[in-house]
Amino acid sequence: MLLKEKKLDPRIIRTRRDLAASLCTLMREKPFSQITVQKITEQATINRATFYAHFEDKYKLLEYMVRGAFQEKLESKVGTCERFTAAHLHLLMLATCEFLKEFDDKYAPRHGHDHPPIERQIQPHIDAVLLRWAQVSEINSAEWVATSTSWMVFGTALAWSRGERRVSAETVTDQTIHLLTQGIAMLSEVECANG
Repeated sequence: MLLKEKKLDPRIIRTRRDLAASLCTLMREKPFSQITVQKITEQATINRATFYAHFEDKYKLLEYMVRGAFQEKLESKVGTCERFTAAHLHLLMLATCEFLKEFDDKYAPRHGHDHPPIERQIQPHIDAVLLRWAQVSEINSAEWVATSTSWMVFGTALAWSRGERRVSAETVTDQTIHLLTQGIAMLSEVECANG
């Protein structure tokens, strides 16, 4: 559950969850591009005015649904990690791989249709987690490190989840984290040499 949502009226939370559940059901049946607000509200038995009182459009509803589900996945896998370490990065990447795999397995496009546009919800969330870790760990250039690392974690996990998955999530995570930690170690050495 999103932190802000915990403070909302239970009726608002229930309505948003009903709309998200409706979108989930429809995404199992047809491509996201073919889903309309009208179909979402009919499925949820909620009127369109109520939909628009909560969400600007179906993309905002998708954003709400994906962010909430991804946050829950991170809380279950990463927990209260607060430092930028290889072990924490490993947990974050593995959670991302698993989330994207589960999402694609549930809502994968059928017969070559489009993927739901979830990139804008996941990568910034990973970036925010990494930035917090980098700042707590007092890493130089925390914003640059967080942004570049988030794109590597997200991009690799997305490519793996939408590919043939010839290796396990654990293997792709191990390989990526090794590459990342070696790069971060080299950056530290360069900063020490230049400092």
